[in-house]
Amino acid sequence: MQRVAPLKIVFLILLTGWVGVPSAQALPNAVLGAVRRERSPLDGTDLTSVLFGQVGTAGTGLPGRWQDEGTLADARISHLLARPTIFGEDVELVRALHRGGMLESLEFTFVDAGSYFGYFKLPPDTSNALSRRQQQALMEQLLATKQVEFQKRYATASTTVRDGIVALAKGSRPKRVKIGRTRALRAEVEEWRHQGHTIRLLADGRRLIRVSVFNSPAPGRAWLDASLQDLDDRTRLDQLAAQVSHEADGTVLLPSLRPIPQGYQPYCGLNTLAMAARYLGLHLDEDWLAVAGGFQNTGSAAGSDILGLYQAVAAEAGLGMARETKLNIGAVQNTLSKGLPVVVWRRFSQERDHLHSRFADQLRREPGAKLPTPSAESERTTWPDQTAPLHASVIVGYHAARGEFLFLESWTGFDQPRRMTTAEMAATTSRAFVFER
Repeated sequence: MQRVAPLKIVFLILLTGWVGVPSAQALPNAVLGAVRRERSPLDGTDLTSVLFGQVGTAGTGLPGRWQDEGTLADARISHLLARPTIFGEDVELVRALHRGGMLESLEFTFVDAGSYFGYFKLPPDTSNALSRRQQQALMEQLLATKQVEFQKRYATASTTVRDGIVALAKGSRPKRVKIGRTRALRAEVEEWRHQGHTIRLLADGRRLIRVSVFNSPAPGRAWLDASLQDLDDRTRLDQLAAQVSHEADGTVLLPSLRPIPQGYQPYCGLNTLAMAARYLGLHLDEDWLAVAGGFQNTGSAAGSDILGLYQAVAAEAGLGMARETKLNIGAVQNTLSKGLPVVVWRRFSQERDHLHSRFADQLRREPGAKLPTPSAESERTTWPDQTAPLHASVIVGYHAARGEFLFLESWTGFDQPRRMTTAEMAATTSRAFVFER
């Protein structure tokens, strides 16, 4: 398979700004958006002792409403629809991991630059009245102000959270450990022991502050899930292949790969990668991937090492990765048959997006429905061309006889795969990232 020179793709990212879908078309984040809309009575309530006391139990005493977020290996992930206070600091998000009827761990995200900056843009009432140069100057001024505000917020939260951990752990000294199999994804964290649990602080100094509490005095040192760490790579990959669904109508599908909504963040390239990573059994999300990839606090992915992240995620899972400039339909079908997903960067249009959504609804009502014939010239003229914005999707299945790929987005409301003809997917794909055994 052809390998793409990194500098060419980096230039492509810089050229497009790696926006995915333009901000006007972005959909609300199903995680943080729902949390902030909930207006729970638990918002701002100190739940430090309450939540910590549930780790290692059945978790039946967890307060508030929790939203399922999918699975990772044999564990179930959910998040709290509230923003309580932990260690004296309001959290952005609380996640829980349940396994075997037990609450195995809790994760608290306090500061996240991706959510803070989002798609950074000018206020709509000013952009039309200013020249291009004036818009650029105002953008730089507003961004500089926002960066200063974020730095202050980060510094304050970092001190508060760390002091809270030290107080809870009764002044015990932390241990510095490294997590990760590859250099690109390796994280240095601090760990405290407290009442048989481990408190892990991950803070990179500029983008992310996160605390995890484990029901173990010695949690794993890999991003790979604990249930998979004793298996060799071949056995794990054979298990993925065994999970491929071959449905009665001829559809081949990876049923356990689920969306991780990106919301108002320029993260389609990261969220689709995180979706694949979670499916492969890795405890990686878009926030840490942004840190590892060198994303800047600008509301853009420009200048980041997103290519390195793709290679690193594959390596963390014991896989190789081919980067292709053209989509090889047969090769993608073969990869999916082995239980491995394919991430594509493709040209996007709202018109085609609506068509694929309408067809998904129609297919549920009429199993014999078909997409427009790709050979028709009138059909091909509606496909997005090289001037259309780039967007990232995950191919999770195919139907050979119908000539269709099934794909998922990192968007709210698209929990079920939609379908596109293999011809359109091939014609509109700019880059394909194929996981290899």
